[in-house]
Amino acid sequence: MTRQRIKAYLLICSTVFLWGISFFWTNRLLVYNVPVFFLIFTRISVAALILFVVGKLTGSIERIKRKKDVLWFMGLALMEPFFYFIGEAFGVKLTASPTLSSVIVSSIPIFGLIAGVSFYREKVTLGNILGIFLTLPGLLMVVFGKWGFTLGNTSNLPGTNIPAGILFLFMAVFSAVGHTVILKKITMTYNAFTVTFYQHALGAVYFLAPTLLYDVRRTDVSHFLTDSNFWYPVLMLSVLCSSIAFLMFTTAIRELGVTRTNTFAAVIPIVTAAAGFVLGIETLNLFQTAGIVIVVTGVILSQLRSRRS
Repeated sequence: MTRQRIKAYLLICSTVFLWGISFFWTNRLLVYNVPVFFLIFTRISVAALILFVVGKLTGSIERIKRKKDVLWFMGLALMEPFFYFIGEAFGVKLTASPTLSSVIVSSIPIFGLIAGVSFYREKVTLGNILGIFLTLPGLLMVVFGKWGFTLGNTSNLPGTNIPAGILFLFMAVFSAVGHTVILKKITMTYNAFTVTFYQHALGAVYFLAPTLLYDVRRTDVSHFLTDSNFWYPVLMLSVLCSSIAFLMFTTAIRELGVTRTNTFAAVIPIVTAAAGFVLGIETLNLFQTAGIVIVVTGVILSQLRSRRS
Protein backbone atom coordinates (compact mmCIF):
# COMPACT_ATOMS: atom_id res chain seq x y z
CA MET A 1 0.00 0.00 0.00
CA THR A 2 1.40 3.40 -0.98
CA ARG A 3 2.00 6.21 1.47
CA GLN A 4 -0.59 8.32 -0.35
CA ARG A 5 -3.26 5.63 0.06
CA ILE A 6 -2.42 5.20 3.76
CA LYS A 7 -2.86 8.94 4.17
CA ALA A 8 -6.23 8.77 2.42
CA TYR A 9 -7.45 6.05 4.80
CA LEU A 10 -6.29 8.05 7.82
CA LEU A 11 -8.18 11.07 6.49
CA ILE A 12 -11.43 9.21 5.79
CA CYS A 13 -11.28 7.50 9.20
CA SER A 14 -10.80 10.90 10.87
CA THR A 15 -13.69 12.28 8.83
CA VAL A 16 -16.00 9.45 9.88
CA PHE A 17 -15.05 10.01 13.51
CA LEU A 18 -15.90 13.73 13.34
CA TRP A 19 -19.19 13.11 11.53
CA GLY A 20 -20.03 10.38 14.04
CA ILE A 21 -19.63 12.63 17.08
CA SER A 22 -21.30 15.59 15.31
CA PHE A 23 -24.65 14.07 16.33
CA PHE A 24 -24.09 15.07 19.97
CA TRP A 25 -23.57 18.74 19.14
CA THR A 26 -26.45 18.78 16.66
CA ASN A 27 -28.74 17.08 19.16
CA ARG A 28 -27.74 19.62 21.79
CA LEU A 29 -28.84 22.46 19.50
CA LEU A 30 -32.10 20.76 18.53
CA VAL A 31 -32.95 20.13 22.20
CA TYR A 32 -32.27 23.85 22.68
CA ASN A 33 -35.07 24.40 20.09
CA VAL A 34 -32.81 25.91 17.43
CA PRO A 35 -34.73 25.87 14.09
CA VAL A 36 -33.32 23.39 11.56
CA PHE A 37 -32.74 25.76 8.61
CA PHE A 38 -31.23 28.43 10.88
CA LEU A 39 -28.94 25.83 12.48
CA ILE A 40 -27.65 24.54 9.14
CA PHE A 41 -27.31 28.04 7.64
CA THR A 42 -25.31 29.28 10.64
CA ARG A 43 -23.11 26.19 10.70
CA ILE A 44 -22.08 26.29 7.04
CA SER A 45 -21.88 30.11 6.91
CA VAL A 46 -19.39 30.15 9.78
CA ALA A 47 -17.47 27.31 8.10
CA ALA A 48 -17.39 29.25 4.81
CA LEU A 49 -16.13 32.38 6.61
CA ILE A 50 -13.37 30.44 8.36
CA LEU A 51 -12.31 28.80 5.11
CA PHE A 52 -12.32 32.16 3.32
CA VAL A 53 -10.09 33.85 5.90
CA VAL A 54 -7.65 30.93 6.07
CA GLY A 55 -7.70 30.58 2.28
CA LYS A 56 -6.87 34.24 1.74
CA LEU A 57 -4.07 34.16 4.30
CA THR A 58 -2.50 31.03 2.83
CA GLY A 59 -3.41 31.55 -0.83
CA SER A 60 -5.15 28.16 -0.91
CA ILE A 61 -8.31 29.23 -2.75
CA GLU A 62 -7.90 28.85 -6.50
CA ARG A 63 -9.77 30.89 -9.07
CA ILE A 64 -12.42 29.07 -11.06
CA LYS A 65 -10.75 28.24 -14.37
CA ARG A 66 -13.73 27.62 -16.65
CA LYS A 67 -17.28 28.95 -16.70
CA LYS A 68 -18.77 25.47 -16.82
CA ASP A 69 -16.98 24.64 -13.58
CA VAL A 70 -19.29 27.13 -11.84
CA LEU A 71 -22.18 24.80 -12.65
CA TRP A 72 -20.30 21.83 -11.22
CA PHE A 73 -19.66 23.73 -7.97
CA MET A 74 -23.31 24.79 -7.83
CA GLY A 75 -24.38 21.19 -8.35
CA LEU A 76 -21.97 19.99 -5.66
CA ALA A 77 -23.39 22.38 -3.04
CA LEU A 78 -26.93 21.56 -4.16
CA MET A 79 -26.36 17.86 -3.51
CA GLU A 80 -24.64 18.46 -0.18
CA PRO A 81 -25.21 20.32 2.05
CA PHE A 82 -28.57 21.52 0.63
CA PHE A 83 -30.53 18.45 -0.50
CA TYR A 84 -28.77 16.06 1.88
CA PHE A 85 -29.42 18.04 5.06
CA ILE A 86 -33.03 18.74 4.07
CA GLY A 87 -33.64 15.08 3.28
CA GLU A 88 -32.03 13.84 6.47
CA ALA A 89 -33.64 16.40 8.81
CA PHE A 90 -37.19 16.07 7.48
CA GLY A 91 -36.82 12.33 6.98
CA VAL A 92 -36.05 11.79 10.66
CA LYS A 93 -38.77 14.25 11.66
CA LEU A 94 -41.53 12.73 9.51
CA THR A 95 -40.76 9.07 10.20
CA ALA A 96 -40.18 9.72 13.91
CA SER A 97 -37.92 6.68 13.75
CA PRO A 98 -34.14 6.68 14.24
CA THR A 99 -34.25 2.98 13.36
CA LEU A 100 -35.80 3.42 9.93
CA SER A 101 -33.72 6.52 9.20
CA SER A 102 -30.41 4.82 10.04
CA VAL A 103 -31.24 1.78 7.93
CA ILE A 104 -32.15 3.83 4.85
CA VAL A 105 -29.11 6.12 5.14
CA SER A 106 -26.91 3.04 5.53
CA SER A 107 -27.75 2.12 1.93
CA ILE A 108 -25.39 4.88 0.70
CA PRO A 109 -22.48 2.43 0.12
CA ILE A 110 -24.69 0.20 -2.06
CA PHE A 111 -25.76 3.04 -4.33
CA GLY A 112 -22.22 4.42 -4.16
CA LEU A 113 -20.97 1.12 -5.61
CA ILE A 114 -23.37 1.46 -8.54
CA ALA A 115 -22.36 5.09 -9.10
CA GLY A 116 -18.62 4.43 -8.90
CA VAL A 117 -18.78 1.62 -11.44
CA SER A 118 -21.20 3.50 -13.74
CA PHE A 119 -19.56 6.92 -13.84
CA TYR A 120 -15.89 6.16 -13.30
CA ARG A 121 -15.64 2.46 -14.12
CA GLU A 122 -13.99 1.85 -10.75
CA LYS A 123 -12.65 -1.67 -10.40
CA VAL A 124 -14.20 -3.75 -7.64
CA THR A 125 -13.70 -7.37 -6.73
CA LEU A 126 -16.27 -9.89 -5.55
CA GLY A 127 -14.86 -9.45 -2.04
CA ASN A 128 -15.42 -5.68 -2.26
CA ILE A 129 -19.05 -6.20 -3.27
CA LEU A 130 -19.65 -8.74 -0.51
CA GLY A 131 -18.05 -6.37 2.01
CA ILE A 132 -20.30 -3.48 0.97
CA PHE A 133 -23.46 -5.58 1.26
CA LEU A 134 -22.23 -7.02 4.57
CA THR A 135 -22.28 -3.58 6.21
CA LEU A 136 -26.08 -3.36 5.97
CA PRO A 137 -27.01 -6.38 8.15
CA GLY A 138 -24.27 -5.40 10.59
CA LEU A 139 -25.76 -1.92 10.94
CA LEU A 140 -29.23 -3.44 11.30
CA MET A 141 -27.96 -5.42 14.30
CA VAL A 142 -26.58 -2.25 15.92
CA VAL A 143 -29.72 -0.20 15.28
CA PHE A 144 -32.31 -2.85 16.13
CA GLY A 145 -30.32 -3.91 19.15
CA LYS A 146 -30.88 -0.41 20.51
CA TRP A 147 -34.39 0.52 19.40
CA GLY A 148 -36.03 -2.81 18.53
CA PHE A 149 -37.94 -3.74 15.41
CA THR A 150 -40.51 -0.93 15.54
CA LEU A 151 -40.85 2.31 13.63
CA GLY A 152 -41.01 4.33 16.80
CA ASN A 153 -43.94 5.69 18.76
CA THR A 154 -45.77 8.02 16.37
CA SER A 155 -49.06 8.26 18.23
CA ASN A 156 -48.13 11.57 19.82
CA LEU A 157 -46.83 13.05 16.56
CA PRO A 158 -49.80 14.20 14.47
CA GLY A 159 -47.54 15.49 11.71
CA THR A 160 -45.81 12.16 11.22
CA ASN A 161 -45.92 10.87 7.64
CA ILE A 162 -43.81 7.75 7.18
CA PRO A 163 -44.13 7.48 3.33
CA ALA A 164 -43.08 11.12 2.90
CA GLY A 165 -40.30 10.66 5.45
CA ILE A 166 -38.94 7.67 3.54
CA LEU A 167 -38.87 9.74 0.35
CA PHE A 168 -36.94 12.48 2.14
CA LEU A 169 -34.44 9.94 3.47
CA PHE A 170 -33.84 8.49 0.02
CA MET A 171 -33.39 12.04 -1.22
CA ALA A 172 -30.57 12.30 1.33
CA VAL A 173 -29.10 8.99 0.15
CA PHE A 174 -29.05 9.91 -3.54
CA SER A 175 -27.81 13.40 -2.71
CA ALA A 176 -24.85 11.95 -0.80
CA VAL A 177 -24.00 9.67 -3.71
CA GLY A 178 -24.43 12.48 -6.24
CA HIS A 179 -22.21 14.66 -4.09
CA THR A 180 -19.35 12.14 -4.20
CA VAL A 181 -19.73 11.64 -7.96
CA ILE A 182 -19.41 15.39 -8.63
CA LEU A 183 -16.73 15.75 -5.98
CA LYS A 184 -14.56 13.12 -7.65
CA LYS A 185 -14.74 15.05 -10.94
CA ILE A 186 -13.98 18.46 -9.41
CA THR A 187 -10.98 17.21 -7.42
CA MET A 188 -9.30 16.32 -10.71
CA THR A 189 -9.01 20.06 -11.40
CA TYR A 190 -9.11 21.92 -8.07
CA ASN A 191 -7.46 21.41 -4.69
CA ALA A 192 -9.43 20.23 -1.66
CA PHE A 193 -9.42 23.64 0.03
CA THR A 194 -10.96 25.36 -2.99
CA VAL A 195 -13.67 22.72 -3.36
CA THR A 196 -14.54 22.79 0.34
CA PHE A 197 -14.76 26.59 0.43
CA TYR A 198 -17.04 26.94 -2.58
CA GLN A 199 -19.21 24.05 -1.40
CA HIS A 200 -19.90 25.80 1.91
CA ALA A 201 -20.19 29.30 0.46
CA LEU A 202 -22.75 28.22 -2.15
CA GLY A 203 -24.49 26.01 0.41
CA ALA A 204 -24.95 29.05 2.66
CA VAL A 205 -26.50 30.94 -0.25
CA TYR A 206 -28.93 28.07 -0.89
CA PHE A 207 -30.02 27.97 2.76
CA LEU A 208 -30.45 31.74 3.07
CA ALA A 209 -33.92 31.83 1.48
CA PRO A 210 -35.55 29.01 3.53
CA THR A 211 -33.94 30.42 6.69
CA LEU A 212 -35.42 33.88 6.09
CA LEU A 213 -38.78 32.72 4.73
CA TYR A 214 -39.40 29.90 7.19
CA ASP A 215 -37.37 30.04 10.41
CA VAL A 216 -36.86 33.79 10.88
CA ARG A 217 -40.54 34.50 10.24
CA ARG A 218 -41.74 31.86 12.70
CA THR A 219 -39.08 32.04 15.41
CA ASP A 220 -37.21 34.82 17.17
CA VAL A 221 -33.68 33.69 16.38
CA SER A 222 -32.00 36.83 17.71
CA HIS A 223 -31.64 35.50 21.26
CA PHE A 224 -29.58 32.54 19.98
CA LEU A 225 -26.97 34.87 18.54
CA THR A 226 -26.01 36.22 21.97
CA ASP A 227 -26.02 32.89 23.79
CA SER A 228 -22.84 30.85 24.36
CA ASN A 229 -24.95 27.69 24.64
CA PHE A 230 -25.69 28.19 20.95
CA TRP A 231 -22.28 29.25 19.71
CA TYR A 232 -20.13 26.54 21.34
CA PRO A 233 -21.75 23.56 19.52
CA VAL A 234 -22.12 25.62 16.33
CA LEU A 235 -18.40 26.41 16.31
CA MET A 236 -17.54 22.75 16.97
CA LEU A 237 -19.74 21.73 14.03
CA SER A 238 -18.41 24.50 11.78
CA VAL A 239 -14.70 24.07 12.50
CA LEU A 240 -14.40 20.32 13.05
CA CYS A 241 -17.35 18.66 11.31
CA SER A 242 -17.68 21.00 8.33
CA SER A 243 -14.40 22.81 7.54
CA ILE A 244 -11.86 20.18 8.60
CA ALA A 245 -13.98 17.07 7.96
CA PHE A 246 -14.95 18.06 4.41
CA LEU A 247 -11.35 19.01 3.63
CA MET A 248 -10.26 15.52 4.64
CA PHE A 249 -13.16 13.86 2.83
CA THR A 250 -12.42 15.75 -0.38
CA THR A 251 -8.74 14.79 -0.21
CA ALA A 252 -9.57 11.13 0.46
CA ILE A 253 -12.07 10.67 -2.37
CA ARG A 254 -9.50 11.65 -4.98
CA GLU A 255 -7.36 8.69 -3.96
CA LEU A 256 -9.96 6.12 -2.87
CA GLY A 257 -12.73 6.83 -5.38
CA VAL A 258 -16.52 6.96 -5.04
CA THR A 259 -17.14 3.30 -4.16
CA ARG A 260 -14.58 2.84 -1.40
CA THR A 261 -15.14 6.28 0.14
CA ASN A 262 -18.92 5.87 0.34
CA THR A 263 -18.52 2.54 2.15
CA PHE A 264 -17.28 4.40 5.22
CA ALA A 265 -20.72 6.03 5.57
CA ALA A 266 -21.84 2.77 7.19
CA VAL A 267 -19.38 3.36 10.02
CA ILE A 268 -20.79 6.75 11.08
CA PRO A 269 -23.66 5.33 13.22
CA ILE A 270 -21.15 2.92 14.75
CA VAL A 271 -18.92 5.82 15.79
CA THR A 272 -21.92 7.61 17.30
CA ALA A 273 -22.94 4.52 19.29
CA ALA A 274 -19.36 3.87 20.46
CA ALA A 275 -18.83 7.51 21.45
CA GLY A 276 -22.09 7.47 23.40
CA PHE A 277 -20.94 4.32 25.19
CA VAL A 278 -17.58 5.85 26.11
CA LEU A 279 -19.28 9.02 27.36
CA GLY A 280 -21.65 6.96 29.48
CA ILE A 281 -24.84 8.09 27.72
CA GLU A 282 -25.39 4.92 25.67
CA THR A 283 -25.19 1.20 26.32
CA LEU A 284 -24.00 -1.56 23.98
CA ASN A 285 -25.26 -5.12 24.29
CA LEU A 286 -23.74 -8.30 22.85
CA PHE A 287 -26.06 -8.17 19.80
CA GLN A 288 -24.92 -4.62 18.95
CA THR A 289 -21.26 -5.48 19.54
CA ALA A 290 -21.55 -8.37 17.08
CA GLY A 291 -23.11 -5.96 14.58
CA ILE A 292 -20.18 -3.56 14.97
CA VAL A 293 -17.73 -6.38 14.27
CA ILE A 294 -19.70 -7.32 11.11
CA VAL A 295 -19.76 -3.71 9.86
CA VAL A 296 -16.02 -3.28 10.41
CA THR A 297 -15.36 -6.60 8.66
CA GLY A 298 -17.52 -5.50 5.73
CA VAL A 299 -15.68 -2.19 5.43
CA ILE A 300 -12.29 -3.97 5.47
CA LEU A 301 -13.44 -6.38 2.74
CA SER A 302 -14.76 -3.48 0.67
CA GLN A 303 -11.33 -1.84 0.68
CA LEU A 304 -9.24 -4.85 -0.36
CA ARG A 305 -7.71 -4.63 -3.81
CA SER A 306 -6.94 -7.49 -6.15
CA ARG A 307 -3.31 -8.45 -6.62
CA ARG A 308 -3.49 -7.39 -10.25
CA SER A 309 -4.44 -3.82 -9.33
